[in-house]
Amino acid sequence: MSAPPLRWGVLAPGRIAASFVDALSRNTRQRVVAVGSRSAHRGQAFAALHGIDRAYSSYEQLVADPAVDVVYVASPHSEHRDQALLALSAGKPVLVEKAFTRNAQEAQEVVEAAATAGVPAMEAMWTRFLPQTDVIRQLLADGALGEVTTVLADHGQYFAFEPAGRLFNPQLAGGALLDLGIYPVSFASFVLGEPDAVLASGSLTL
Repeated sequence: MSAPPLRWGVLAPGRIAASFVDALSRNTRQRVVAVGSRSAHRGQAFAALHGIDRAYSSYEQLVADPAVDVVYVASPHSEHRDQALLALSAGKPVLVEKAFTRNAQEAQEVVEAAATAGVPAMEAMWTRFLPQTDVIRQLLADGALGEVTTVLADHGQYFAFEPAGRLFNPQLAGGALLDLGIYPVSFASFVLGEPDAVLASGSLTL
């Protein structure tokens, strides 16, 4: 509640965006003032449900709104880079839902665009801000755990198979790694720092 209130615009209304807006309204002084969707009906329905002043039928209209201070990108992973760059090109700070982008090259493009625009760009890795994560951070900083050389982390979750859905569709950058695997990857890098090398194996859903 102590954070200065900002006026937020939400790109791509959906389940995750709804959770984000609900969390802001319940726990902060932040205000969501606009939503942008490629579907005018969907945007208007989302705005009505959450008490948002304006609904735009394009993302370009939302980022151009002078009453929007910061943009939250809640679209599928496949769209994160383009929508983050869109917000940054309008001079707006951007919070991008995890995973930040599909790959390191896209992430670098967003980081460089943010530096050029002189505004922040951040990944919405919410687990980094949980109370227990802060406890672990303090223990690591104090050396209470000694030298940490190994981290074992996993995440398992059931989803009904839906080939065209966001979680399974390769065209939407679906799959376990970006949507769920990012959590243990983020935690491991949080504890151990940036890796020197990565060895990975996996299997395809489709």
